[in-house]
Amino acid sequence: MKHNHESAQFEELQKILMRNPFAVGIGMELLEAAQGYARARLRLQPQLLNIYGGMHGGCAFSLADTLAGMAAATYGNHVTTLDASFNYMRPVIETQYLYCEARVLKKGAAISVVRTELTDDNGKLLIDGSFTYYHLQIKK
Repeated sequence: MKHNHESAQFEELQKILMRNPFAVGIGMELLEAAQGYARARLRLQPQLLNIYGGMHGGCAFSLADTLAGMAAATYGNHVTTLDASFNYMRPVIETQYLYCEARVLKKGAAISVVRTELTDDNGKLLIDGSFTYYHLQIKK
């Protein structure tokens, strides 16, 4: 998938990202968006590292959870995380960025399931995850 900065989906998710002080604070950068899909990255910075010199696992989880929620939101729902499973297979070291792709596997009436894959600059899979979101009923 190419960088898609002109799509309505990208613009909407970019607005959501900019309203999220935590995501902005850690430096999350949206790269692509389409219905049921989002891709972002996070630059490794000293304040995001653990005592071993790699990205803190909680920071990687935050990137994935935020992006997966954004992918789920491309269907027009406000969502909140119900459950997550995260597999740390390799440390996030020796890379300039941590990339995350989120794909909605199942969009239901009240629940969505989203799969994430986190990779290094060379595309090597470091972490994967599965997130379950509940669709909130927001009154306007």
